[in-house]
Amino acid sequence: MSGGGYTATTEALSTASKTIGDLAEHLLDDNPDLETPAVTAEGFGKAHNAHAAKYTAGAQALWAAVSGYSTTLSSFGTNLGTAGSSYSANEDNQSGAITNAGGSL
Repeated sequence: MSGGGYTATTEALSTASKTIGDLAEHLLDDNPDLETPAVTAEGFGKAHNAHAAKYTAGAQALWAAVSGYSTTLSSFGTNLGTAGSSYSANEDNQSGAITNAGGSL
């Protein structure tokens, strides 16, 4: 599909799907400290112990956001892959229809 400077090809959709899928896979693996922060109340020191719970809650909220983002990226990558497959199948069907129509001339 072309127009207005945009182009969609099965290769581009497949590459984008793989890239986004890889990003979604590695997003959680590359950020393990968010899931279980290593900082404890003791690590904040006696004067700041009360802030440890807020820090931990914030890190857990950030982990939840990153996890949700990873899931969304994964779904988006899958959708792009599916679109690429559909696009390819449609190209094959249209090519066959054109060939068959031209063969009867």
